[in-house]
Amino acid sequence: MGALRIFGGINAQRLTLEYDDERSGDFGPLSHVPEDKVAVLGLVTTKTPQRERRSELKDRLCEAARFIPLERLALSSQCGFATSIKGNAISVEDEEYKLPTIVETAEQVWG
Repeated sequence: MGALRIFGGINAQRLTLEYDDERSGDFGPLSHVPEDKVAVLGLVTTKTPQRERRSELKDRLCEAARFIPLERLALSSQCGFATSIKGNAISVEDEEYKLPTIVETAEQVWG
């Protein structure tokens, strides 16, 4: 019943979920993701220049895998880098750090 209440009626293969800050809460709701869906975790923030480390991202993915199998998880930024008219307080250098960090972490986790 829980999966139907939270994710019922969603006609998508991938659920993109924002998990880049404390406001996002814990990974508990991932246990309700239907078996035919992949949860794409937006662990890398595009709101601030905070530079996430690969080790930190891998730890968070392992934590999420307690609720949904790792093979049904994916990694991304929490949103695009230009999510408002004014943009975010983030430099091109920060973006150039964050994007390869996502790719390198995914390669280390999923091969």
